Amino acid sequence: MNKRQLLRTFIINQTFHWFIVGIMLPVITLLQLEKGFNLFQISITMSIFSATVVLLELPTGGLSDTIGRKKVYLVSLVFNFLAASLILLARNFLFITLGFFFLGVGRALSSGSLDAWFVDEFYLIDPEGNLQKALSKVGIFIPIGIATGSLLGGFIPMNLGKIMHQLWGLGLYSSNLITVLCLSFIQYILTSKLIVEEVKPVSHSSLTSGFKLLPKVLSSSIEYGVKNNIILILLLTTFAWGVGFSGLETFWQPQVKDILGSDSQTWIFGVLAAGYFLAGSLGNLLITPLCNLFKNNYLMVLFFIRFTMGILFFILALQKGMILFAVFYLTLFLFNGMNNAPHAAVLNRYIPTEKRSTLLSFESLFLQVGCLIGRLAMGYIANSNSITMAWLMGATFVLFSCFFYLILHFKKA
Repeated sequence: MNKRQLLRTFIINQTFHWFIVGIMLPVITLLQLEKGFNLFQISITMSIFSATVVLLELPTGGLSDTIGRKKVYLVSLVFNFLAASLILLARNFLFITLGFFFLGVGRALSSGSLDAWFVDEFYLIDPEGNLQKALSKVGIFIPIGIATGSLLGGFIPMNLGKIMHQLWGLGLYSSNLITVLCLSFIQYILTSKLIVEEVKPVSHSSLTSGFKLLPKVLSSSIEYGVKNNIILILLLTTFAWGVGFSGLETFWQPQVKDILGSDSQTWIFGVLAAGYFLAGSLGNLLITPLCNLFKNNYLMVLFFIRFTMGILFFILALQKGMILFAVFYLTLFLFNGMNNAPHAAVLNRYIPTEKRSTLLSFESLFLQVGCLIGRLAMGYIANSNSITMAWLMGATFVLFSCFFYLILHFKKA
């Protein structure tokens, strides 16, 4: 497989993966409201998802390093299928929390698996290649996949959802879950056929044997990540982003519902969800010229981007009209899309191949811990005060996180 084929394969796989995720994004909170849960209960289910990822992130990342990225990713699809089934059938709080627990297991298994596969295969083909440029190309297509899925996810309840509601008595948003179940099966088949692992894992052993190797892999990787000051500072930026953005991702749907006065026009939720991922795609398109303007000083680029994101988040939290809300919402995610590729390029530059999947999972662990803390704190604030107050707190964390990049810039200088 040459570099072009590798890039095409990864884009197809990940675009379809996030297309499936996108189908649920516009309605994940509305689905739970439809089942009778309040905002604080919703923050608990989302926190269970985050907590599960926190607990399993490193073990599953280490498992990916020991038995292979493809094998672990395929297992993640099985758990995603089980999660969607449980959430679909859930009639009480216990069962829906179990569904989000399985969703967390699937997220932990997929995190850092095929991303690490792509980076390793990329450097195997071209050791001196420009990873940031390659990742920015991937970043253009993945948000398009999520956006398309989100757009479809907003229209499904208005069409298929009404049919299922009349015929089988299911909720309007159950149609999104049934669509996800069908597409997850297709993704399993596509991954099995398209992904070829040339960079061999530590062992081609079974899951049981792979778990026996985990303590050594995890301890050495964590020690490396903590002792490497550059990696540690980058992990802290991810943590702060997780705290800040968790409230935005959890409560944008009820905030829009309050602005509109109802959730009957589900297409608006789909358009907004699609729009912010398309904005992210545009951000990935713009980031390479911006990096060139800064002479590839990624850290200063990241400082500028994260500072702007914090200001935009503050302004967004204060909006009471739909048009201005949409403008600042989409602009915020434009800058968020610009953030990903340079951050990943800096981080991967300091990660050795044999620890890559574990350390990428270590970063995701920091993200999920931040999301867990942010969702619980902002869920309490949103339920007892307002979503606006919760978002103002989140904006503070995002703005604060920009200074980590500035510290790292002067530290390297």
